[in-house]
Amino acid sequence: MQFVAVAAAWAIEKLTPQKILFNVGLASLLTSQLSIHSELGPKLSNNASIYVRGDPQFPVYIKRWTDVGAPNIEAIVDWVRYANMQSRPFIARTGGHGSVQSLAGLKDGIQIDMHRMDKVEVSQDGKTAMVGGGARVKRVIEELRVAGKQTPTGICECVGLAGAGLGGGHGWLQRQYGLIIDQLVEAQIVLSNGSAATVSATSNPEFFWAFKGAGHNFGIVTEMKLKVYDVEPDHTWAYEIFIFTGDKLEEISETTNRMMKVQGPKTALWAYMLKIPEIDPDHLEIATPIRDLGPIDISAGVSSLDALANLTFMGMDGPACAQGGPSWRFPIRLKSYSVPAMREVYDRLDQAIQTHPEFSNSVFIFEGYPTHGVKGVLHDSTAFPHRDDEILLSPFISYAPDPKLNSVAIALGKAMREDLLQGTEDPGKLRAYVNYAHGDKSVEAMYGYEEWRVEKLRALKKQWDPEDRMRWYAPIV
Repeated sequence: MQFVAVAAAWAIEKLTPQKILFNVGLASLLTSQLSIHSELGPKLSNNASIYVRGDPQFPVYIKRWTDVGAPNIEAIVDWVRYANMQSRPFIARTGGHGSVQSLAGLKDGIQIDMHRMDKVEVSQDGKTAMVGGGARVKRVIEELRVAGKQTPTGICECVGLAGAGLGGGHGWLQRQYGLIIDQLVEAQIVLSNGSAATVSATSNPEFFWAFKGAGHNFGIVTEMKLKVYDVEPDHTWAYEIFIFTGDKLEEISETTNRMMKVQGPKTALWAYMLKIPEIDPDHLEIATPIRDLGPIDISAGVSSLDALANLTFMGMDGPACAQGGPSWRFPIRLKSYSVPAMREVYDRLDQAIQTHPEFSNSVFIFEGYPTHGVKGVLHDSTAFPHRDDEILLSPFISYAPDPKLNSVAIALGKAMREDLLQGTEDPGKLRAYVNYAHGDKSVEAMYGYEEWRVEKLRALKKQWDPEDRMRWYAPIV
């Protein structure tokens, strides 16, 4: 493996302040195809569709971003009560980007596809927006931009905003406003028994707390009210993309650690470790520490917020949104880079690609968003447990489907994660981002090591989902 790529982006602004289950895509194959059409069909909205196994559209609706942990889906429907009546497990799908191991436990189940519930409507006072539970990041960014608004989203365009938000929701704008969950004013949800509920700071506040960080365990989001913010007319982003050879890894890690200590709220550092086959003239100094390391290639320019996804290969047409095939993820959250550990994971990935060229499309992603807005929210005010961390690292082991390679890929990802964990201040406690989680570690790794936090989540789970129907994505029990 020859190269390490590093990207830096910052907001210019000249660096100065700046109806429940409606329209759901459906499908099913239960004991009787005629039964589901006759029993469920009359209950659905006019725009709903039912697809059964054998219909041309059925594979489209059950397809996920990765085949890893893909549920054995028999159906896509929009009626949780019907699933309960049939004693079938069920799960909701927005972007289909989750790949946690627990998904593989869903057998003979029903999948509720949310993609038609994608409305984005800004309120008359311009302070909030109503976002459908099936809206994806790209649509939210674009629709808000038309209205001159913005809000924190994930960076990958094809990810469902609600799904990303339930586990926290990192992104470019967290520097100012915090995570996706920190924008949540209210949510309309469907509970595991098929009833509807509203959660907010004044309506079911304890449930609202749990939803912001562990929401996958409690309900299906049909609509969210989110805070939105004005986009300044001249608000653009400047970026520089640097490509380094692997011998610069130590210097890059050390320099990045130093830069993070003085990183402003409008600067983000993003990097890939992978095999790889115009500068803002007024502010060259921002990326000078990285440029001084001697990259073999630099590309630079300015862009709008919605263009950053393509620059980081996270656009709709990019590799991050390609569906199918294994793509194992092993996230770890850190406060800083351990230089020796970075060398260990680089060498390990390099050797793995030499031994198994099938892994050549694998990458190691380093997400270094500024954390000012994230840390500005009280640590105990939401179920999200990792506000003190600075960076999110994730090996993505990708290859063409080959069952013989699965165990090799899993072992590689776990080893890389362990290399990094041993370089932390507390190597006995992995901190894993639940939205990326592989799911092989403890509940505490995903939801926090404070005893009170996990106990509170489990008590709320017992209260709101006593039969544990919502258990397929990173379960807390």
